[in-house]
Amino acid sequence: MTATQKPGIFHLVGTDATGKPYSFVSPFANPAGAQAAFVPPLPGQVGSRNVLRGDGFASWDMSLGKRWKMPWENHSLQFRWEVFNVPNLRRFNAQSVGSSSLLTSLTQSQSTFGAYTNLLTQPRVMQFALRYEF
Repeated sequence: MTATQKPGIFHLVGTDATGKPYSFVSPFANPAGAQAAFVPPLPGQVGSRNVLRGDGFASWDMSLGKRWKMPWENHSLQFRWEVFNVPNLRRFNAQSVGSSSLLTSLTQSQSTFGAYTNLLTQPRVMQFALRYEF
């Protein structure tokens, strides 16, 4: 980058080729200014590599289980509850900024430069199990 950009995650509103408005998430407050200030080092040149960094990966999974012994011949009943991504965190994938690679994302339109296209985390999932053992 040749100029300082305002960091963070911004929900911006743009327009597509037909003029229809839509919203997207971007690491830049001003995508056009960020694209103008971005100069990637080419092979053989000196410069910073991997300058676009995301907010990292976080995951928090929990489970709860209980087993009851039945009064006859070692029978038991087991209940399990498992929750994946308990706080329902959304972590954006910095590698997906605009496209599959950084060089192709530099060819984006200025209004959507740096737009995230997918997430690192999955939405919250819960599953229950009831098991009877005999």
